[in-house]
Amino acid sequence: MDHLEEICVSRLRFLKYSLAAGVVVWAGTGSAEARDLFRASRVAPERFPQSVASGDPRPDGIVLWTRLKPPRGGGRVQVGYRIAPDDGRSDAEAFRNPLLSGTARTGPERDYTVKVQLQRPELRPFRKYRYRFYYDGAVSRTGRFKTLPAPDSDPGRLRFAYVSCQDYTNGYYNALGALAREQVDFVVHLGDYIYETVAEESFQGGGPPERRIPPSAIGSGSPGEADTLKDYRFLYRKYKSDRNLQRVHENFAFIMTWDDHEFANDSFRFFAPDAAGEVRDPARRAAANRAWVEFNPVGVYYDPSKSPLEQIVIYRAFDFGRLATLVITDERLYRDGPPCGLETSRRYVTPGCGRERAPGRTMLGAKQKEFFLKKITDSRSTWKIWGNEVQFMQTKVLNTFLGAARGILPDVPPSNLPGGVYLTLDQWDGYQAERAEIARRIRRAGVKNFVIITGDIHSFAAGYVKEDYENLSNKPPNAVGVCFVGGSVTSSNLYEIVRLGQSDTGPAVKNPAGLEAALRVSNPHYEFFNSSTHGYNLIEVTKQELVCTMKHVETIREPLKNPQARALARFRVPSGRVEIQRTDLPL
Repeated sequence: MDHLEEICVSRLRFLKYSLAAGVVVWAGTGSAEARDLFRASRVAPERFPQSVASGDPRPDGIVLWTRLKPPRGGGRVQVGYRIAPDDGRSDAEAFRNPLLSGTARTGPERDYTVKVQLQRPELRPFRKYRYRFYYDGAVSRTGRFKTLPAPDSDPGRLRFAYVSCQDYTNGYYNALGALAREQVDFVVHLGDYIYETVAEESFQGGGPPERRIPPSAIGSGSPGEADTLKDYRFLYRKYKSDRNLQRVHENFAFIMTWDDHEFANDSFRFFAPDAAGEVRDPARRAAANRAWVEFNPVGVYYDPSKSPLEQIVIYRAFDFGRLATLVITDERLYRDGPPCGLETSRRYVTPGCGRERAPGRTMLGAKQKEFFLKKITDSRSTWKIWGNEVQFMQTKVLNTFLGAARGILPDVPPSNLPGGVYLTLDQWDGYQAERAEIARRIRRAGVKNFVIITGDIHSFAAGYVKEDYENLSNKPPNAVGVCFVGGSVTSSNLYEIVRLGQSDTGPAVKNPAGLEAALRVSNPHYEFFNSSTHGYNLIEVTKQELVCTMKHVETIREPLKNPQARALARFRVPSGRVEIQRTDLPL
């Protein structure tokens, strides 16, 4: 069995897992007995405290999600759901004669989360639908989603947003409130949906007092840090209580992956490098896996009876007709550990130790890497897009900006190597041989229109995907594609880390504007870098071009009644060319 066939079998296994929870679906309204469940008297958001969500759209499929307020006395309960076309009719009229109806069962073993995975001929390609859930005389808020285009169709235009890094404690989700008003087909979430810590002094503590979560709320081994299933469930419930996050989920289907903070900072496999206790913690990894599956609208393979590294597969691909292919990867579960050691000083602002360039080191793992490269190199779509969690482009600070003389990183002495220091080896800089291999194989396959979208670094950036970053050329054949990095929703950027007076990168940063400038000079493959604000990126794709608009909000320090996002920068990539053109500046 090859790996693609294995993934297909995994999808079927997940469906069986869903059906074991009592998921049933039928066309139309169903029998009179079944209709009793849908005689809801009122919209009651308090009965669905995390509202509703949808995800993993397909031309004929979708995953629906909600969570119930636990009933008095506990026990298992039955929930109804309905899907109707989003065609301008009122909800009352549309759901009176739905396209699909069904039931599902949930209970305390799932923390009363409900997940319904559907693949039905009644769902037509690239159409808008609405849905809602029914429970005990109450109905949820209405959610909406759009299916994917048919496999061989030409949708003409595709528009999506992507976000990452939404630390609840660091500010208000004004960026998500603005995103909820955008006209997009779907949203990609590139990870750090939650943060496993609530009072980490190096990057948390600068947000509004009312957003703080007391350390006593989580952590059996170390207060303030999630390490059990109960802790991770608590964090998802808390994060998903935010109304702006709920609005985005209600309006658009999500395509999601995770990064480190859904488990632990800088995690790899089942290791948590910064843990106060045991660094190797398979039980904690398994708890994080389960909570992620329970609380997100994802249609991924999950078998809790297996070991933590085998029980879940989240890398997958989505085809948008012949216009675009999106491949989502997992850059935590299969990666090797930090190349130079677990100490903070060996991971951040470091000249490296040589092992960061060692052949054989992997971030993707062998199976996932082949899956990813096959999807990219075999794709017949115009655009090939990689949903990549951590920065692919090299990110260094040259020696000229180190030490007290220049004052950018005054506590970091110049390296005895001419290239200076890496900002962090948790990124692809710690896996350079595999990075070069990916670029080389994409070049040799003749792939055109390769684009990486990334989050993680709480900054906006644009630059080139290169085979050799020591080669200063940003032109083919060295450059094989382009990369756009989105800023964080709320998580601390360089300016905020300075305001906290500390840094999770170890050395103090006294001049964030100077560090921004130093990063642009030190990394000539960067066309743009900004770490002073928060927001998201919008991508618009046609056969002729891809346009990335970086959008930011005015503040995250206070809640905005009608949050708006303004353009920070806009870039155009012409089809067939490895070229970034900035289009928002005067000629």
